[in-house]
Amino acid sequence: MNNLLALLVAYLIVSLGYALFSMRTTTSHAFRLTSLLYLAGSVGLALYLFNQLLSQPKPIDQEYFSQAKEAVVLAVRPKDGQAIYLWLQLPDREAPAYYVMPWNGQAAGDLEIAQREAAQQDGLVLMNHPFKRSQRHGIKGDEKDKVFYASPPARPPLKSGELDGSGQAMQYRSPLPPASAR
Repeated sequence: MNNLLALLVAYLIVSLGYALFSMRTTTSHAFRLTSLLYLAGSVGLALYLFNQLLSQPKPIDQEYFSQAKEAVVLAVRPKDGQAIYLWLQLPDREAPAYYVMPWNGQAAGDLEIAQREAAQQDGLVLMNHPFKRSQRHGIKGDEKDKVFYASPPARPPLKSGELDGSGQAMQYRSPLPPASAR
């Protein structure tokens, strides 16, 4: 988003500079009026298109800066034969992002299976290497390299007195040394 905003500001500054330069270098009132109308039109159009662009999903192939190994799939909407729309939470970003990836039958099947498994386990659906093109399009072809998979829920830490997997009760231990040792 910050890159888009910087691009918009740069465009507006260039448009303003063009209009001011045109107004300074001519004595024709018609040309000055044309420059002002161009400035007003370009600023209005840029702001409108910027607003429209923000509501569109970003093509997943155009994410160049994230090196995420996996992403949490918060929401998904497959459109058969056309595209898969994803709302992803990346580990290196605070806010989720809206992406679209080209339709892939293998990925759509993995996604459906992962959603079913995650619902049964009360877990999450994860996307493996979301921005690695060869991974998404199955070029490697390894069965272990699925695009989407389910992750079991993160288990909350055990409280004092609860049984862990081995049948032993957890006991609370203070991180501080005993009072007699201080």
